[in-house]
Amino acid sequence: MSTPRKERLVAAVQEDLNKRTKQEWIEGAVALKHERFEVAGALFDCKADTLLSQQEVQNRLEAYLQPAVQKEESLNVDSEG
Repeated sequence: MSTPRKERLVAAVQEDLNKRTKQEWIEGAVALKHERFEVAGALFDCKADTLLSQQEVQNRLEAYLQPAVQKEESLNVDSEG
C-alpha cells in the first residue's frame, strides 16, 4: 500500500472514530460551546442512529443559528386608487 493511500485510509478511519450519534452531540453540547437546545434544534431532522462528524454538526449549527436572510418583496400600493 502506498504511503499517500495509507494516510488517506488512516484519516478516514480516524474521522469515523470521531463521529457521534445525535444524542451524544446533544449531551456534549458544551464541547461545541453551544447550548443543548441549540444542538438539538440544529440536528432535529437527523435520525437518532445517524453518525455525524464535528464538522457536519458545526455546519448544521451555523445554518440553524444564522439562517439565510430572505428579502421580502415590498408591494407598491397606490393609495389614490
